[in-house]
Amino acid sequence: MCIWWREEFPIASFPYLTGFESTYMPHAQVDSLHTTRHTKHYRHDLALVRSAGVRSLRYPAPWHSIESRRGTYEWGWMDEAMGTMRELSLDPIVDLVHHTSFPDWLEGGFSNPELPRAELEFAQAFAERYPWASRYTVFNEPWLTTFMCGHQGVWPPHGREPETFVPMLLNVGRTICDVSAMLSDKVQGLQLIHVETCEHHKAADADSEAFVLNLNNRRFLMHDLVLGRIDEGYPMYGYLSAYGMTAEDVRWFSEHPARIDVLGLDYYSHSEYQFHKHGAVVPSAAPRGFAAVARDYIERYHLPVMLTETNIRGYVFDRISWLKYMAEQCEQLVAEGADFRGFCWFPFIDSTDWDSLLQQTLGNVDPVGIYWLDASRETRYPSLLSKCFGQLARGEINAADLPAYRFQPPLDQELRGFLPQMAHWDWQEPLEIRKRTA
Repeated sequence: MCIWWREEFPIASFPYLTGFESTYMPHAQVDSLHTTRHTKHYRHDLALVRSAGVRSLRYPAPWHSIESRRGTYEWGWMDEAMGTMRELSLDPIVDLVHHTSFPDWLEGGFSNPELPRAELEFAQAFAERYPWASRYTVFNEPWLTTFMCGHQGVWPPHGREPETFVPMLLNVGRTICDVSAMLSDKVQGLQLIHVETCEHHKAADADSEAFVLNLNNRRFLMHDLVLGRIDEGYPMYGYLSAYGMTAEDVRWFSEHPARIDVLGLDYYSHSEYQFHKHGAVVPSAAPRGFAAVARDYIERYHLPVMLTETNIRGYVFDRISWLKYMAEQCEQLVAEGADFRGFCWFPFIDSTDWDSLLQQTLGNVDPVGIYWLDASRETRYPSLLSKCFGQLARGEINAADLPAYRFQPPLDQELRGFLPQMAHWDWQEPLEIRKRTA
Protein backbone atom coordinates (compact mmCIF):
# COMPACT_ATOMS: atom_id res chain seq x y z
CA MET A 1 0.00 0.00 0.00
CA CYS A 2 0.98 3.60 -0.42
CA ILE A 3 2.00 5.54 2.69
CA TRP A 4 -0.85 7.71 3.95
CA TRP A 5 1.04 9.72 6.58
CA ARG A 6 4.45 10.28 7.99
CA GLU A 7 6.01 13.00 10.08
CA GLU A 8 8.03 14.70 7.36
CA PHE A 9 6.68 14.94 3.85
CA PRO A 10 9.32 15.01 1.09
CA ILE A 11 8.13 17.99 -0.93
CA ALA A 12 8.29 17.11 -4.62
CA SER A 13 11.16 18.81 -6.41
CA PHE A 14 9.10 18.95 -9.61
CA PRO A 15 5.38 19.13 -10.40
CA TYR A 16 3.28 16.17 -11.46
CA LEU A 17 1.06 16.69 -14.49
CA THR A 18 -1.36 14.66 -16.56
CA GLY A 19 -3.39 15.05 -19.75
CA PHE A 20 -6.19 13.78 -21.97
CA GLU A 21 -5.78 11.78 -25.19
CA SER A 22 -7.30 13.65 -28.11
CA THR A 23 -6.37 12.22 -31.48
CA TYR A 24 -8.85 12.74 -34.34
CA MET A 25 -9.08 9.88 -36.82
CA PRO A 26 -10.02 11.48 -40.16
CA HIS A 27 -10.90 8.23 -41.93
CA ALA A 28 -13.71 7.63 -39.41
CA GLN A 29 -14.33 11.25 -38.35
CA VAL A 30 -14.01 10.14 -34.74
CA ASP A 31 -12.03 11.81 -31.94
CA SER A 32 -10.75 9.90 -28.92
CA LEU A 33 -12.03 12.79 -26.82
CA HIS A 34 -15.44 11.44 -27.77
CA THR A 35 -14.73 7.71 -27.53
CA THR A 36 -13.37 8.19 -23.99
CA ARG A 37 -16.46 10.32 -23.27
CA HIS A 38 -14.34 13.26 -22.16
CA THR A 39 -16.40 15.61 -24.33
CA LYS A 40 -19.36 14.60 -22.14
CA HIS A 41 -17.69 14.27 -18.74
CA TYR A 42 -15.02 16.98 -18.97
CA ARG A 43 -16.23 18.81 -15.84
CA HIS A 44 -16.01 15.67 -13.74
CA ASP A 45 -12.70 14.66 -15.32
CA LEU A 46 -11.11 18.03 -14.65
CA ALA A 47 -12.41 18.03 -11.07
CA LEU A 48 -10.74 14.64 -10.58
CA VAL A 49 -7.48 16.10 -11.89
CA ARG A 50 -7.70 18.97 -9.42
CA SER A 51 -8.60 16.67 -6.52
CA ALA A 52 -5.44 14.65 -7.24
CA GLY A 53 -3.37 17.73 -6.42
CA VAL A 54 -2.40 18.37 -10.03
CA ARG A 55 -2.16 22.04 -11.00
CA SER A 56 -1.14 21.79 -14.65
CA LEU A 57 -2.11 19.47 -17.46
CA ARG A 58 -1.64 18.91 -21.17
CA TYR A 59 -4.94 19.74 -22.83
CA PRO A 60 -6.13 19.51 -26.44
CA ALA A 61 -7.51 22.26 -28.63
CA PRO A 62 -9.44 20.08 -31.12
CA TRP A 63 -8.73 22.06 -34.28
CA HIS A 64 -10.75 19.67 -36.45
CA SER A 65 -13.97 20.41 -34.56
CA ILE A 66 -13.38 24.06 -33.69
CA GLU A 67 -12.65 24.97 -37.32
CA SER A 68 -14.62 22.34 -39.21
CA ARG A 69 -15.13 24.99 -41.92
CA ARG A 70 -12.11 27.09 -42.71
CA GLY A 71 -12.24 30.50 -41.12
CA THR A 72 -15.35 29.72 -39.04
CA TYR A 73 -14.70 28.90 -35.41
CA GLU A 74 -17.09 27.01 -33.15
CA TRP A 75 -15.86 27.65 -29.62
CA GLY A 76 -18.78 26.27 -27.59
CA TRP A 77 -17.24 23.13 -26.09
CA MET A 78 -13.76 24.68 -25.85
CA ASP A 79 -15.19 27.67 -23.97
CA GLU A 80 -16.77 25.31 -21.47
CA ALA A 81 -13.63 23.25 -20.96
CA MET A 82 -11.30 26.26 -20.71
CA GLY A 83 -13.74 27.98 -18.37
CA THR A 84 -13.84 24.93 -16.12
CA MET A 85 -10.05 24.90 -15.93
CA ARG A 86 -10.03 28.57 -14.94
CA GLU A 87 -12.61 27.89 -12.24
CA LEU A 88 -10.49 25.04 -10.90
CA SER A 89 -7.22 27.02 -11.11
CA LEU A 90 -5.79 24.51 -13.58
CA ASP A 91 -3.05 25.75 -15.90
CA PRO A 92 -3.31 24.06 -19.33
CA ILE A 93 -0.49 23.37 -21.72
CA VAL A 94 -2.55 23.84 -24.88
CA ASP A 95 -1.92 21.11 -27.46
CA LEU A 96 -2.74 22.67 -30.84
CA VAL A 97 -2.21 19.56 -32.99
CA HIS A 98 -2.15 16.05 -31.55
CA HIS A 99 -1.18 13.46 -34.16
CA THR A 100 -3.74 13.54 -37.02
CA SER A 101 -6.07 16.10 -35.42
CA PHE A 102 -6.31 18.35 -38.47
CA PRO A 103 -9.58 19.52 -40.11
CA ASP A 104 -11.14 17.50 -42.91
CA TRP A 105 -10.83 20.44 -45.31
CA LEU A 106 -7.02 20.28 -45.10
CA GLU A 107 -6.73 17.81 -47.94
CA GLY A 108 -3.58 15.73 -47.79
CA GLY A 109 -3.12 16.58 -44.13
CA PHE A 110 0.45 17.48 -43.27
CA SER A 111 1.47 17.33 -46.94
CA ASN A 112 -0.81 20.25 -47.79
CA PRO A 113 1.31 23.38 -48.50
CA GLU A 114 -1.42 25.41 -46.75
CA LEU A 115 -0.64 23.72 -43.41
CA PRO A 116 1.69 26.44 -42.01
CA ARG A 117 -0.75 29.25 -42.76
CA ALA A 118 -3.80 27.25 -41.71
CA GLU A 119 -2.45 26.27 -38.29
CA LEU A 120 -1.06 29.76 -37.74
CA GLU A 121 -4.51 31.28 -38.32
CA PHE A 122 -6.11 28.78 -35.95
CA ALA A 123 -3.45 29.33 -33.28
CA GLN A 124 -3.85 33.08 -33.53
CA ALA A 125 -7.62 32.81 -33.16
CA PHE A 126 -7.17 30.54 -30.15
CA ALA A 127 -4.67 32.87 -28.47
CA GLU A 128 -7.01 35.83 -28.99
CA ARG A 129 -9.93 33.87 -27.56
CA TYR A 130 -8.05 32.75 -24.44
CA PRO A 131 -5.42 35.40 -23.67
CA TRP A 132 -4.93 34.00 -20.16
CA ALA A 133 -3.52 30.72 -21.53
CA SER A 134 0.25 31.10 -21.75
CA ARG A 135 1.65 27.61 -22.32
CA TYR A 136 1.47 25.83 -25.66
CA THR A 137 2.65 22.78 -27.55
CA VAL A 138 2.55 23.81 -31.21
CA PHE A 139 2.60 20.24 -32.54
CA ASN A 140 2.64 17.06 -30.47
CA GLU A 141 5.38 14.54 -31.39
CA PRO A 142 6.03 16.05 -34.84
CA TRP A 143 8.80 13.61 -35.71
CA LEU A 144 6.79 10.50 -34.85
CA THR A 145 3.57 11.83 -36.37
CA THR A 146 5.23 12.81 -39.63
CA PHE A 147 7.00 9.45 -39.79
CA MET A 148 3.75 7.54 -39.25
CA CYS A 149 1.89 9.67 -41.81
CA GLY A 150 4.57 10.10 -44.45
CA HIS A 151 6.89 7.10 -44.19
CA GLN A 152 5.12 4.18 -42.52
CA GLY A 153 1.73 4.77 -44.14
CA VAL A 154 -0.14 4.08 -40.90
CA TRP A 155 -1.95 7.42 -40.66
CA PRO A 156 -3.29 9.71 -43.39
CA PRO A 157 -2.23 10.60 -45.99
CA HIS A 158 -0.56 7.13 -45.81
CA GLY A 159 2.72 7.99 -47.47
CA ARG A 160 5.33 5.24 -47.66
CA GLU A 161 8.24 6.77 -49.53
CA PRO A 162 11.01 9.25 -48.68
CA GLU A 163 9.65 11.44 -51.49
CA THR A 164 6.51 11.88 -49.37
CA PHE A 165 8.13 11.91 -45.97
CA VAL A 166 10.85 14.55 -46.42
CA PRO A 167 8.58 17.27 -47.92
CA MET A 168 6.06 16.56 -45.15
CA LEU A 169 8.81 16.86 -42.55
CA LEU A 170 9.79 20.26 -43.97
CA ASN A 171 6.16 21.39 -44.08
CA VAL A 172 5.55 20.46 -40.45
CA GLY A 173 8.85 22.06 -39.46
CA ARG A 174 7.88 25.35 -41.13
CA THR A 175 4.56 25.22 -39.33
CA ILE A 176 6.24 24.87 -35.94
CA CYS A 177 8.59 27.76 -36.68
CA ASP A 178 5.85 30.08 -37.98
CA VAL A 179 3.36 29.35 -35.20
CA SER A 180 5.96 29.67 -32.45
CA ALA A 181 7.02 33.06 -33.85
CA MET A 182 3.42 34.27 -33.93
CA LEU A 183 2.71 33.11 -30.39
CA SER A 184 5.91 34.78 -29.18
CA ASP A 185 4.53 38.09 -30.43
CA LYS A 186 0.96 37.45 -29.32
CA VAL A 187 1.02 35.77 -25.90
CA GLN A 188 2.20 37.50 -22.76
CA GLY A 189 4.36 35.26 -20.55
CA LEU A 190 4.47 32.58 -23.24
CA GLN A 191 6.11 29.22 -22.57
CA LEU A 192 6.51 26.83 -25.48
CA ILE A 193 6.87 23.15 -24.63
CA HIS A 194 8.15 21.19 -27.64
CA VAL A 195 6.96 17.61 -27.14
CA GLU A 196 8.71 14.74 -28.92
CA THR A 197 9.62 11.09 -28.45
CA CYS A 198 12.65 10.31 -26.27
CA GLU A 199 14.52 7.42 -27.89
CA HIS A 200 17.70 5.43 -27.94
CA HIS A 201 18.55 2.22 -29.76
CA LYS A 202 21.31 -0.39 -29.53
CA ALA A 203 22.92 -2.83 -31.94
CA ALA A 204 23.20 -6.41 -30.70
CA ASP A 205 25.56 -7.41 -33.51
CA ALA A 206 27.96 -5.83 -36.01
CA ASP A 207 25.46 -6.22 -38.86
CA SER A 208 23.10 -3.77 -37.17
CA GLU A 209 25.53 -1.04 -36.15
CA ALA A 210 25.16 1.21 -39.21
CA PHE A 211 21.37 0.95 -39.09
CA VAL A 212 21.26 1.79 -35.39
CA LEU A 213 23.62 4.74 -35.86
CA ASN A 214 21.16 6.13 -38.40
CA LEU A 215 18.24 5.68 -35.98
CA ASN A 216 20.11 7.42 -33.18
CA ASN A 217 20.88 10.33 -35.52
CA ARG A 218 17.30 10.40 -36.80
CA ARG A 219 15.77 10.83 -33.33
CA PHE A 220 17.12 14.39 -33.24
CA LEU A 221 16.04 15.30 -36.78
CA MET A 222 12.93 17.37 -36.06
CA HIS A 223 14.54 19.20 -33.15
CA ASP A 224 17.55 20.11 -35.27
CA LEU A 225 15.39 21.11 -38.23
CA VAL A 226 13.20 23.59 -36.36
CA LEU A 227 16.18 24.99 -34.45
CA GLY A 228 17.99 25.71 -37.72
CA ARG A 229 20.87 23.34 -36.98
CA ILE A 230 20.99 21.49 -40.30
CA ASP A 231 23.75 22.26 -42.81
CA GLU A 232 25.86 20.35 -45.32
CA GLY A 233 27.81 18.69 -42.53
CA TYR A 234 24.70 17.27 -40.87
CA PRO A 235 24.70 13.44 -40.67
CA MET A 236 21.41 13.12 -42.56
CA TYR A 237 21.98 15.97 -45.02
CA GLY A 238 22.52 13.62 -47.98
CA TYR A 239 19.26 11.81 -47.32
CA LEU A 240 17.28 15.01 -46.84
CA SER A 241 18.68 16.73 -49.93
CA ALA A 242 18.11 13.63 -52.05
CA TYR A 243 14.39 13.62 -51.28
CA GLY A 244 13.37 17.25 -51.39
CA MET A 245 15.28 19.54 -49.04
CA THR A 246 16.91 22.42 -50.92
CA ALA A 247 19.61 24.92 -50.03
CA GLU A 248 16.81 27.49 -49.77
CA ASP A 249 15.08 25.31 -47.15
CA VAL A 250 18.30 25.06 -45.15
CA ARG A 251 18.71 28.82 -45.25
CA TRP A 252 15.07 29.44 -44.29
CA PHE A 253 15.25 27.27 -41.17
CA SER A 254 18.54 28.82 -40.11
CA GLU A 255 16.93 32.27 -40.38
CA HIS A 256 13.62 31.32 -38.73
CA PRO A 257 14.44 28.99 -35.82
CA ALA A 258 11.59 27.90 -33.59
CA ARG A 259 11.44 28.96 -29.99
CA ILE A 260 11.65 26.11 -27.48
CA ASP A 261 11.41 27.01 -23.80
CA VAL A 262 11.07 23.48 -22.44
CA LEU A 263 11.93 20.27 -24.25
CA GLY A 264 9.19 17.73 -23.59
CA LEU A 265 10.35 14.10 -23.67
CA ASP A 266 7.90 11.22 -24.13
CA TYR A 267 9.30 7.93 -22.82
CA TYR A 268 7.74 4.48 -22.83
CA SER A 269 9.15 0.98 -22.42
CA HIS A 270 9.22 0.76 -26.23
CA SER A 271 11.30 3.94 -26.56
CA GLU A 272 14.41 1.76 -26.65
CA TYR A 273 14.91 -0.98 -29.24
CA GLN A 274 17.71 -3.49 -29.60
CA PHE A 275 18.44 -4.57 -33.17
CA HIS A 276 20.11 -7.67 -34.58
CA LYS A 277 20.41 -9.07 -38.08
CA HIS A 278 17.18 -11.04 -37.73
CA GLY A 279 15.04 -8.18 -36.44
CA ALA A 280 14.49 -6.24 -33.23
CA VAL A 281 13.90 -6.81 -29.54
CA VAL A 282 11.35 -4.35 -28.14
CA PRO A 283 11.43 -3.28 -25.42
CA SER A 284 15.20 -3.51 -25.49
CA ALA A 285 16.80 -6.35 -23.56
CA ALA A 286 19.36 -3.84 -22.27
CA PRO A 287 17.69 -0.41 -21.92
CA ARG A 288 19.64 2.55 -20.60
CA GLY A 289 16.53 3.96 -18.89
CA PHE A 290 14.84 7.32 -19.04
CA ALA A 291 17.39 9.29 -17.00
CA ALA A 292 20.30 8.20 -19.19
CA VAL A 293 18.45 8.78 -22.47
CA ALA A 294 17.15 12.15 -21.30
CA ARG A 295 20.74 13.21 -20.65
CA ASP A 296 21.43 12.76 -24.39
CA TYR A 297 18.89 15.49 -25.10
CA ILE A 298 19.97 17.71 -22.22
CA GLU A 299 23.61 17.62 -23.33
CA ARG A 300 22.71 18.24 -26.96
CA TYR A 301 20.24 21.12 -26.52
CA HIS A 302 21.01 22.64 -23.10
CA LEU A 303 17.32 23.23 -22.47
CA PRO A 304 15.07 22.56 -19.48
CA VAL A 305 13.30 19.23 -19.90
CA MET A 306 10.01 17.71 -18.83
CA LEU A 307 8.71 14.16 -18.98
CA THR A 308 5.63 14.91 -21.07
CA GLU A 309 4.30 11.36 -21.52
CA THR A 310 4.70 7.96 -19.96
CA ASN A 311 2.44 5.02 -19.14
CA ILE A 312 2.40 1.25 -19.32
CA ARG A 313 -0.36 -0.99 -20.64
CA GLY A 314 -1.26 -3.51 -17.97
CA TYR A 315 -2.87 -4.20 -14.63
CA VAL A 316 -3.12 -1.42 -12.05
CA PHE A 317 -0.30 -3.12 -10.10
CA ASP A 318 1.92 -3.02 -13.20
CA ARG A 319 1.20 0.67 -13.66
CA ILE A 320 2.10 1.42 -10.05
CA SER A 321 5.48 -0.26 -10.51
CA TRP A 322 6.11 1.67 -13.75
CA LEU A 323 5.10 4.90 -11.98
CA LYS A 324 7.65 4.10 -9.26
CA TYR A 325 10.36 3.44 -11.83
CA MET A 326 9.73 6.61 -13.83
CA ALA A 327 9.41 8.80 -10.73
CA GLU A 328 12.71 7.40 -9.48
CA GLN A 329 14.35 8.13 -12.84
CA CYS A 330 13.14 11.73 -12.74
CA GLU A 331 14.31 12.18 -9.15
CA GLN A 332 17.70 10.90 -10.30
CA LEU A 333 17.86 13.58 -13.00
CA VAL A 334 17.08 16.28 -10.44
CA ALA A 335 19.73 14.92 -8.07
CA GLU A 336 22.25 15.19 -10.90
CA GLY A 337 21.42 18.86 -11.36
CA ALA A 338 19.17 18.69 -14.44
CA ASP A 339 16.72 21.55 -14.99
CA PHE A 340 13.73 19.22 -14.82
CA ARG A 341 10.30 20.84 -15.05
CA GLY A 342 7.74 18.12 -14.46
CA PHE A 343 6.43 14.56 -14.70
CA CYS A 344 3.35 13.86 -16.83
CA TRP A 345 1.53 10.54 -16.70
CA PHE A 346 -0.46 10.50 -19.93
CA PRO A 347 -3.39 10.04 -20.13
CA PHE A 348 -5.38 10.65 -16.95
CA ILE A 349 -8.17 8.27 -17.97
CA ASP A 350 -7.74 5.17 -20.11
CA SER A 351 -7.39 5.86 -23.82
CA THR A 352 -9.10 4.00 -26.65
CA ASP A 353 -8.20 2.22 -29.89
CA TRP A 354 -4.43 2.27 -29.52
CA ASP A 355 -4.54 -1.52 -29.92
CA SER A 356 -4.88 -0.79 -33.65
CA LEU A 357 -2.75 2.39 -33.61
CA LEU A 358 -6.02 4.29 -34.12
CA GLN A 359 -6.66 2.64 -37.47
CA GLN A 360 -9.90 1.14 -36.16
CA THR A 361 -12.41 3.15 -34.14
CA LEU A 362 -14.11 0.47 -32.06
CA GLY A 363 -13.83 2.24 -28.72
CA ASN A 364 -11.60 -0.51 -27.34
CA VAL A 365 -10.35 0.58 -23.92
CA ASP A 366 -6.57 0.77 -23.52
CA PRO A 367 -5.68 0.16 -19.82
CA VAL A 368 -3.06 2.87 -19.30
CA GLY A 369 -4.75 5.64 -17.29
CA ILE A 370 -4.64 6.89 -13.72
CA TYR A 371 -8.40 6.27 -13.69
CA TRP A 372 -9.78 3.25 -15.53
CA LEU A 373 -12.74 2.82 -17.83
CA ASP A 374 -15.06 -0.09 -18.43
CA ALA A 375 -16.51 -0.99 -21.83
CA SER A 376 -19.19 1.72 -21.61
CA ARG A 377 -16.51 4.38 -20.94
CA GLU A 378 -19.04 6.40 -18.93
CA THR A 379 -17.63 5.96 -15.40
CA ARG A 380 -14.12 6.88 -14.19
CA TYR A 381 -13.02 4.28 -11.67
CA PRO A 382 -10.36 5.02 -9.03
CA SER A 383 -7.78 2.51 -7.90
CA LEU A 384 -4.69 2.28 -5.74
CA LEU A 385 -2.84 3.87 -8.66
CA SER A 386 -5.08 6.95 -8.41
CA LYS A 387 -4.24 7.27 -4.71
CA CYS A 388 -0.51 6.82 -5.24
CA PHE A 389 -0.37 9.33 -8.10
CA GLY A 390 -2.31 11.86 -6.02
CA GLN A 391 0.14 11.49 -3.14
CA LEU A 392 3.06 12.13 -5.48
CA ALA A 393 1.32 15.16 -6.99
CA ARG A 394 0.56 16.60 -3.54
CA GLY A 395 4.16 16.10 -2.42
CA GLU A 396 3.23 13.66 0.33
CA ILE A 397 5.52 10.85 -0.86
CA ASN A 398 8.33 10.27 -3.31
CA ALA A 399 9.32 7.32 -5.48
CA ALA A 400 10.88 5.36 -2.62
CA ASP A 401 7.54 5.30 -0.81
CA LEU A 402 5.67 3.65 -3.66
CA PRO A 403 5.15 -0.12 -3.51
CA ALA A 404 6.82 -2.36 -6.08
CA TYR A 405 4.53 -5.06 -7.41
CA ARG A 406 5.99 -7.82 -9.54
CA PHE A 407 5.08 -7.36 -13.18
CA GLN A 408 2.46 -9.75 -14.44
CA PRO A 409 2.37 -11.46 -17.87
CA PRO A 410 3.14 -10.31 -20.48
CA LEU A 411 5.08 -7.46 -18.86
CA ASP A 412 7.12 -9.80 -16.70
CA GLN A 413 8.86 -10.89 -19.90
CA GLU A 414 8.67 -7.66 -21.88
CA LEU A 415 10.33 -5.62 -19.12
CA ARG A 416 13.08 -8.09 -18.20
CA GLY A 417 15.71 -5.66 -19.41
CA PHE A 418 14.58 -3.00 -16.91
CA LEU A 419 14.78 -5.28 -13.88
CA PRO A 420 18.51 -4.63 -13.12
CA GLN A 421 17.59 -0.95 -12.64
CA MET A 422 14.95 -2.07 -10.12
CA ALA A 423 17.11 -4.58 -8.24
CA HIS A 424 17.10 -2.47 -5.06
CA TRP A 425 13.31 -2.60 -4.73
CA ASP A 426 11.43 -4.55 -2.09
CA TRP A 427 9.15 -6.47 -4.42
CA GLN A 428 5.64 -7.56 -3.46
CA GLU A 429 3.28 -10.01 -5.08
CA PRO A 430 -0.04 -8.43 -6.09
CA LEU A 431 -2.72 -9.42 -3.59
CA GLU A 432 -5.30 -9.86 -6.28
CA ILE A 433 -5.08 -9.56 -10.04
CA ARG A 434 -7.93 -7.97 -11.90
CA LYS A 435 -7.81 -6.42 -15.36
CA ARG A 436 -8.36 -2.82 -14.32
CA THR A 437 -8.83 -2.28 -10.62
CA ALA A 438 -7.11 -3.09 -7.35
